[in-house]
Amino acid sequence: MKDIVKFGLILMLFSGLAAASLALTYTLCKPMIDADQLKETRDSLARILPAAATFSESKRSIEGNEVNCFTGRSNNKTVGVVVTVSSKGYGGPIDMLVGVGVNGKVTGIKIVKLNETPGLGSKANDDRYLSQYIGKTWGRKYVVKKDIQAISGATITSGAVADGVSDALRFAKAILGK
Repeated sequence: MKDIVKFGLILMLFSGLAAASLALTYTLCKPMIDADQLKETRDSLARILPAAATFSESKRSIEGNEVNCFTGRSNNKTVGVVVTVSSKGYGGPIDMLVGVGVNGKVTGIKIVKLNETPGLGSKANDDRYLSQYIGKTWGRKYVVKKDIQAISGATITSGAVADGVSDALRFAKAILGK
């Protein structure tokens, strides 16, 4: 019985030390992780809405949805917005950033989170697939196989991306007051 208590206390000591070292490592690395994420977000925004020189982040309530957006400006003029949207794919939510110019056209898309089937739904993150959305305008809901080419074997994923882009266009229209 003494050995069980002794080994239990030793195990508890090592577990506590491991937890403390993990917490310390996280605390020391958190600023670097946050800085990397901020840099990645800024780089993505610049690629998605290339006409913008600066971005300001805000949250808007649109049609009962809390929408995160980045307003792009150049020479003190708004040139467009990048809207964060999420839609339900086959493997879970698909989170994306969609850039929309003041003319109502999609300027770029970046998939931020995608848990779709490797080799099928994961193809939604390919630039070749996403490029078909560039230039699409607000005012309508885009439908797979009618307006958008589906990814072979991944119709649900294709539909989720089309829904997300359609939502982003609708939100951008409201944000830009058009």
